[in-house]
Amino acid sequence: MYASKGCAKDVEILYSESVRNDIVASNILFSFYNSTGDIEGVVKRFRDMHGKVEPSAETLTLVASTFSKSGNLSQCQQLHCFALKAGFGDHVLLTSLLMTYANCGDLGAATALFSEISLVSSITWSSMISGYVEHGHYEKAIELFKQWQASRIKPGADIIRILVDVSANLGALHLGKEIHGYCVRNLSHYSFKDDFVLETSILNMYARCGSISSARHCFGLMVMRDVIAWTSMIQGLGTYGLGLEALKLFDQMLKEGIRPNSITFVSLLSACSHSGLSNKGCELFYSMKWKFGIAPELLHYTCIVDLLGRSGKLREALAIILKMLACPDGRIWGALLAGSRVHGNRNMGFYAAKKLSELEPDNVGYQIILSNVQASTEQWTKVEAIRQVLRGVHSKKAPGWSCIEVERAIEGFVSGDRSHPLMEEVYEVLGFLSRQMHDSSMCSMDKMII
Repeated sequence: MYASKGCAKDVEILYSESVRNDIVASNILFSFYNSTGDIEGVVKRFRDMHGKVEPSAETLTLVASTFSKSGNLSQCQQLHCFALKAGFGDHVLLTSLLMTYANCGDLGAATALFSEISLVSSITWSSMISGYVEHGHYEKAIELFKQWQASRIKPGADIIRILVDVSANLGALHLGKEIHGYCVRNLSHYSFKDDFVLETSILNMYARCGSISSARHCFGLMVMRDVIAWTSMIQGLGTYGLGLEALKLFDQMLKEGIRPNSITFVSLLSACSHSGLSNKGCELFYSMKWKFGIAPELLHYTCIVDLLGRSGKLREALAIILKMLACPDGRIWGALLAGSRVHGNRNMGFYAAKKLSELEPDNVGYQIILSNVQASTEQWTKVEAIRQVLRGVHSKKAPGWSCIEVERAIEGFVSGDRSHPLMEEVYEVLGFLSRQMHDSSMCSMDKMII
């Protein structure tokens, strides 16, 4: 009773005053510590148990669940060893240990444990897939999901939602369609339509995978549309440069009585930025506080700086950075730098690049940007100085990577990569596209002159 009411002091006093503390009382105490996140209390009480009360499989499961939240791999390994010595092989306990290994980043141990569990439940499948996803092993997560489909255990909406997000992150449209089809076939009509969070995830997946028409269709079929669903659709339209449609959808959202939040305005400002709607973007920025009572945050300032920078209003963008109350970070200076490079303002670009290097001196990417800006103004002495520093510390820039789905296969590319088996074909197509863009640009300039 005390544990259910959350009275920590009373629980511990009552436990310490008990003449005989059996395993049931100990498990209640561990369950209480687990619910409150008291990891030190779990470790202390578990050590005190030795020689007094024999722990059960349930005890170790509760302890493992607590260690899973702390992310302490050493504690997990010690507990696993203790379970093996004590002869506990309960599938619930092993699943808890698996979750702990996965949360701690030891996917090798988690995978080995997964293969040892004889009675695999939906929680076991979910834990292993979630571990893969959390640490970026998307392809292994997809492969495991296909194995899960072959079993008699049906996945729930929670793991489906995770896999939909995986499809969105990979840009894997065919995979996303397959998972969407699985939802329609295997989840009951009521439960699927009732889970508007899953519906929103599917909408977002289509938008991020390049099928804005499918995203529109999913949005139109949604019975319940909360602010997250509206914002996701606005963001999708803005990403494809459909700023005017995004603004119309925002007006419709207001007519239906849905109040926007701060993320909605991030999506709107981004949509205006990508569509060249600088005046409308500024109106929205100022209406946030005065009409909707939402104070602009750093992310909103970054969007408006990006919007002004794209439209060539670099002085106005710099003025916003200098006057805002929030402390500027690398992203906002990066937005100003991008605008400066597009419009050829070397002085502004150098200033932004210098601020970036001051904010994050250990970030090799920013140091390289600064050296490139200095090279554009032929400051070769400073360029060489920066390059020597970078070579001296033996630092490496983390390579950017992206992926694309081609004939249902996920192809990954690292920035500057030339190890792909189809490298020659890839760069040939890239060169062809570059020439087309250049020819199109020259044609547009000729029309402007005429």
